[in-house]
Amino acid sequence: MLIAAILLPVLAGAVTPAAADPADALWNAHIQPLFKENCIKCHGGVKHKGGIDLRTIDSIRSGGENGPAIVEGTPNQSLLFRVLQPGADPHMPPDEEKQLGSEQIKWVETWIRSLGVTTQSADPDAWKNPEPGATASRPDARRDNPPWIPHWTVPAEKVINRLVRQVWKEDGIQPSRRCDDATFVRRIYLDLAGRIPTLDERRQFLESTSPEKREALIDSLLNGNDYPRHMRELFDVVLMEGRGNSPAERESNGWYQYLEASFRENRPWNEMVRSMILARPNQPDDKGAVWFLYERRDNHQAMAEAVAPVAYGVQVRCAQCHNHPLAPEIKQKHYWGLVAAFNRSRNVQTAAGPGVAESAIGGFVKFTNLEKESQPAILAFPDGTVIPEERPEADAKEEDDPGAYVIAPPAEKEKPESPAQPRFSRREKLAEAVVENNQGLARAFVNRVWAMLLGRGFVHPVDEMDSTHPASHPELLDWLAKDFERSGFDIKRLIRSVVLSRPYQLDARPRSNPPPAPSRFAFGLEKPLSAEVLYRSVLVATGNGTGTSDAIAAAAGAELGDAFKAAFPDLFPIEYNANLAQALFFSNNTHLDALLQSREGGTLSRVLKLEEPGARVKTAFETVFGRLPDPEEEEAAIAFLSDRRDKPETGLRHLMWALLSSAEFQLNH
Repeated sequence: MLIAAILLPVLAGAVTPAAADPADALWNAHIQPLFKENCIKCHGGVKHKGGIDLRTIDSIRSGGENGPAIVEGTPNQSLLFRVLQPGADPHMPPDEEKQLGSEQIKWVETWIRSLGVTTQSADPDAWKNPEPGATASRPDARRDNPPWIPHWTVPAEKVINRLVRQVWKEDGIQPSRRCDDATFVRRIYLDLAGRIPTLDERRQFLESTSPEKREALIDSLLNGNDYPRHMRELFDVVLMEGRGNSPAERESNGWYQYLEASFRENRPWNEMVRSMILARPNQPDDKGAVWFLYERRDNHQAMAEAVAPVAYGVQVRCAQCHNHPLAPEIKQKHYWGLVAAFNRSRNVQTAAGPGVAESAIGGFVKFTNLEKESQPAILAFPDGTVIPEERPEADAKEEDDPGAYVIAPPAEKEKPESPAQPRFSRREKLAEAVVENNQGLARAFVNRVWAMLLGRGFVHPVDEMDSTHPASHPELLDWLAKDFERSGFDIKRLIRSVVLSRPYQLDARPRSNPPPAPSRFAFGLEKPLSAEVLYRSVLVATGNGTGTSDAIAAAAGAELGDAFKAAFPDLFPIEYNANLAQALFFSNNTHLDALLQSREGGTLSRVLKLEEPGARVKTAFETVFGRLPDPEEEEAAIAFLSDRRDKPETGLRHLMWALLSSAEFQLNH
């Protein structure tokens, strides 16, 4: 097995290209994480010792009580740099035992020096304090011409091409060429069907001479059976914040069915979000939406933390005990405002199954900040919306009046027909605020879809769309979000526009060295396959993708799926790093070995019927990688099989295993 793997090249590995702006690149990669770990506790959102705020480049430029913190371009004259030196007085961090390493100090020095050549905005106030819920974007002084403002009737893919090309031009970037058909067919199947194409599907596409064959394949996949299943698997992880330990419950309570039916019918995203927050199904297809809240088991903070990334594109966990330490627009009151929207809710078992009831009274709680100040939790949300609500007088006892309900709670110990529903519903008010006048809903979904298809979002990480994470293409993100709203939150239309665009269809080989920054989308970014996509691609590659009558293979396939989910847990990783456990998984998994056994209809059996070693090698490569081997690979693989001509099945199985274990198979590129 080891010999076979050595014979084959490892073709994929994440590359971290240099960014167009050195100061911004250093800030994002090294300086901000360094300050966040060592300094923000005393110089961030909660405290500003000495008047110094180290959360953003601008706040650092503002200096503190002792004047400027940095002299741009001159580290030795910068207070921020001098206090980091060993033996400095004052010394930062204050405890000299926490002295920063020489490499860390060197990064700060290099960053301050690079600021001396960073283009400045003529109007810093224009981007310094974004509106609540907006993504900060710094104007670029290199733009001598006013930006192109597309009309709404322009197809979205053309808008994408034009606005991304504008950035390439400004940065002097030469993008990669359009990917070939062999690359495209593998990429689009992985992204829309959640699996590699079969050999027949690949060959049918490559043999087509239609000039619109890419558009035709996209439409076919969006309307096929694989797409809703793939989107269900993807968004189950996104919405439930992990694969969890209750797949059987999700299945039996209709959660999977709800997601899959919604994506198959192309239900508007705003309607899906509303149904999940309300948890009041008014049609059979909505029944499973209840599970979004129900699985949180009356944990109202978990509900709030789950809704924030979906509704506003931000994480609010850091605002539980104080205002967000890095993003000042995310307040502690927003965290507890979202919690308040759910804290009258509780799980109930009704005649129709699981439900989430809501009380008309109670839930008037207070929270305390780090200054020991007590504040009432009002219905205040991250986009700035505040819902007025009558509050009882202090120490007043509330009466649970049945007249305050649309559906009153049952008498004690009685099983309700339906969950209680108050006339003034906090959940309903939140749902209305999220889907009706909230720009963050469309922006968050567009950013996530872009990340899903191109390897990273306009804002990275995808669920941190706050003022410390500016969008790489703010005009394009804004336009696509508004276009998504105007389309009625049409998910398939958005996906179709993105995959038809030039950035999506670029080759993965950059045309410059060093390559452009990943955020410029000037070449196809390599994307690690999720556990579900990897599992289904293994089934296709081994010839078990459409099921098998072989009981051993069927059992192996089912258990292999669970094993993949345990070994490959990440989805939308901030930075992809394969680990030893994943490599060992491919080397030692008995279920994978069972799928590689020769059986009628399986890949191994089909390839063994070919007499020529060269034909066997070519078919194995084409089946697994979606391409033919290069001459060096073909020669090495043929030699490997020839050395095992007395055991052809064993030799071919080892070759297939080596292909499946390679980085090339485990990435979309």
